[in-house]
Amino acid sequence: MEGDVEERLSRLEEILVRVLARLESIEEYLKALGISDDVLSSAFKLVTTFSLPAAAALEASKRAIEAIRILGGVDSISKSVIEVLSSCEELSISEITRRVRALRGRASRRIIRGRLKVLEAKGVVVNVGSKKPKYVLKSCLKKAESR
Repeated sequence: MEGDVEERLSRLEEILVRVLARLESIEEYLKALGISDDVLSSAFKLVTTFSLPAAAALEASKRAIEAIRILGGVDSISKSVIEVLSSCEELSISEITRRVRALRGRASRRIIRGRLKVLEAKGVVVNVGSKKPKYVLKSCLKKAESR
């Protein structure tokens, strides 16, 4: 029985070594493609929190990082709002608040609404709703127009 456990542990260790080697090669490949660590980190968060496909999460992360760079940096709540909107969906304040809550663990609708107004005034997000406010990243509108 003891030999069986040792054999299983040995096999498990071999598998882990192979998995780590594959992860390292994936990281090298992504870096060779010019994908930065901050984009990968943001994409991972979007994949795990919202179950976005990896390719969509990478594109969304690039949009979010670019918006944050344009602003010259933002507070953590605004960053979460930008990350939520980077999927290019038109979202209500309530839906944005729910998704920010999923990312951060907590969020208030009043605070989110205030951040959206600031981000809208800075030209990063756009209210595309007619009767009920719905927000989207401005870069998503540009992407849709170029199609």
